[in-house]
Amino acid sequence: MKDLLLSLAHDCFTYMNPALANQAEFQQSLETVIKVKAGDNVQFSFDVKLDKLIKDKLSSHSMRIFSEESGWFSTVETYDYICVYDPFCNSSLASRTFREAAMGISVFKADYSWVASLVLDYQTGLVGLADEQGFSTYLAQNGASIAPKSKTAASINDAWVVMTLENRQERIGMATYFPLLQKIGRLVVSSGHIYWLKLATGQIDAYLDPVGGEKLYEMFAATLVQKAGGVVTDTKGTPFDAGAMLKQFIADGEYIYHPVAARTKSLHHELLQVTAH
Repeated sequence: MKDLLLSLAHDCFTYMNPALANQAEFQQSLETVIKVKAGDNVQFSFDVKLDKLIKDKLSSHSMRIFSEESGWFSTVETYDYICVYDPFCNSSLASRTFREAAMGISVFKADYSWVASLVLDYQTGLVGLADEQGFSTYLAQNGASIAPKSKTAASINDAWVVMTLENRQERIGMATYFPLLQKIGRLVVSSGHIYWLKLATGQIDAYLDPVGGEKLYEMFAATLVQKAGGVVTDTKGTPFDAGAMLKQFIADGEYIYHPVAARTKSLHHELLQVTAH
């Protein structure tokens, strides 16, 4: 499975790399809006092309598959694996920046047991892969192993924390967490698969969405953080269980999870003291 996922990361990055290196070409790729989805999320032509690229690669495998772009489909009637992916997370922000764009994919056995997850950073080509062997990072261009430099904050006062405040209602709800905002050293407001990779590699110290929450297809990449030694729970402190959440996702695709995640147990404890309810 590792080889398949790394191959997908290479192919997706190779497809998008010309636009990464050429702003004029990227602007041209934004001219074709396929449709506007729920929440004013925009689907561009490259969303569709990346979706097809991944589907074609997975078609030779025995899988039931969920794509954020096109929903559920199966390559065979009886499948060995279940796969969930988003070919280009944050495409609604793509017209403004590439910095938060990522591909996220997770694979489970047919019995819902988790196998592996991967996130590709389209901006840098950094790939994070989590499986039963642990967490590793690679370069999408050539598959070379790489160890990003990282430094973990000792406390919330020094931490780089990413929080999600995507709409006015979430910002109003954030008033409950004002004591937390006063403590955080550096706050970034954003969301998406890319931040599970950034948290796993130590580029940030914590990631949480206690108000609006995340749909479960966005949550499976949290396994990168868990395999990298971090802590991922909901606001009640219940650890994230990818297999159990896959069952929940299949039963209810609109289910919302409210994550609180950090690189260390002590930092997570600080966050949970404020967010728990």
